[in-house]
Amino acid sequence: MKDKAKISTDEELHDGFENLIASMGTEQDKRSHSRFVNNKRLSADGNRHELSALYRTDTISGKIVDIIPNDMTREWRYFSGDIEPEIVRMLEEEENNIQLVKNINQAHKWARLYGTAFIVMSIDDGNSPDKPLEIDKIKLGGLKHITAIDRYRVSHSDVVPIQDPMNSNFGLPEFYRFNETNVKIHHSRVMRFDGVQLPYDDFRENNYNSDSVLDRLYEALTNFNTTVNAAASMVYETNVDIIKIKGLMNYLQSSSGESLVRRRITFANVMKSFNNSLILDSEEEHQTKSNTFAGLPDLLDRYALYLSSGSDVPATRLLGSSASGLNATGEGDLKNYYDTVRSLQKSEYKPKLDIFDKIMAKSLGLKDDIDLSYEFISLFQMTTKEKADTEYVNAQRDQIYLDRGVITEEIVAKDLKQEGTYTNITDDYIAELEESGDGFNTNSNGSKFEAEQGASEGEEKESDSGEDSEIS
Repeated sequence: MKDKAKISTDEELHDGFENLIASMGTEQDKRSHSRFVNNKRLSADGNRHELSALYRTDTISGKIVDIIPNDMTREWRYFSGDIEPEIVRMLEEEENNIQLVKNINQAHKWARLYGTAFIVMSIDDGNSPDKPLEIDKIKLGGLKHITAIDRYRVSHSDVVPIQDPMNSNFGLPEFYRFNETNVKIHHSRVMRFDGVQLPYDDFRENNYNSDSVLDRLYEALTNFNTTVNAAASMVYETNVDIIKIKGLMNYLQSSSGESLVRRRITFANVMKSFNNSLILDSEEEHQTKSNTFAGLPDLLDRYALYLSSGSDVPATRLLGSSASGLNATGEGDLKNYYDTVRSLQKSEYKPKLDIFDKIMAKSLGLKDDIDLSYEFISLFQMTTKEKADTEYVNAQRDQIYLDRGVITEEIVAKDLKQEGTYTNITDDYIAELEESGDGFNTNSNGSKFEAEQGASEGEEKESDSGEDSEIS
């Protein structure tokens, strides 16, 4: 036991001496003094003006804030449930009337820029704004309007977080009080949007607001803009003239001597511009120094790619640059990005829209059990040939199911109308199909499938009865 302890001690000393010799992990190691600090805190209340300046004056910052909300609301959604086309049209018209897409887009942008934003819903359910919203009591036409606002319209003087861990809004404010009107509104009447969500203690210190997406990118944005501006300044210094004047320091000791030097340099520049020649005294010397821009494009590209990776937007979308690499087209990057956007739509928009759709349906007087299922439309747009191929495959599928009696003609017509394949399919035409079909499907020969089936079943019964009679 004593020998083992001695060996262990020797090994520890040996390791320690090795670290001291290498100066790794000790105070002499410069790397050990590096640590992350949040000195800037862009999302703090006092830095709103710098965030606004970044958004309004810096192209890349503005695109980082705008691109994802724009893409998430660009193609929007379609109602895919068992719902009549007329009701779908009512829902879409109501969305347009209250400008749902525009307000969601705006609130999401303000959340990404400032950390947090809101959509305030004006709803008449018979209760005051500071009371919880009761969807079952929403009156016909009770959804008046919605408005997107940023976090700076909200007062933090009397924020009280929800303390019940069983509540879906645990840790978030129960009420919001707005500065301009001093109106107190219950959180159920507000749709909240957040930028970069924080650990709870930091969230609370930040007045129950999240961080701007530009917070993490601040250093990268500063470095990128510094490099770009420095490169622009180098253009003015592409060629630098160097003139050596004997006794220059003696001239600069008096104002008259300094004036003579200025006049000499000015005269030299004028003569060079006038006849492309430079006249010098025999004791003067002239040299031209040229700045080189070699390596600068690569440096700018590296900073730009670092920004792109930090913003979760591919360079082909953020910078408008072509994809790099052998046979690279950028299509794969865009597909991955569009999958990310679709995931964000489901995680950030869907929980809000599910509740909002119930509010909208109640305001329109629709039934409580109506199927309000929907899907977000894919951002990846197919070419004309790809669309034609897809529609051809769908047509073959529909024909197979029609022949087998799985679906009816009116079901196909409704699907074609809802997807916009044929815009001239009217509700009256669908109604005529329902009335004339009598529940029968037509096969590829145009005959009634169920009628044929019934006839064949009748023939079988007749043959069976004939056999029975012969047996008897």
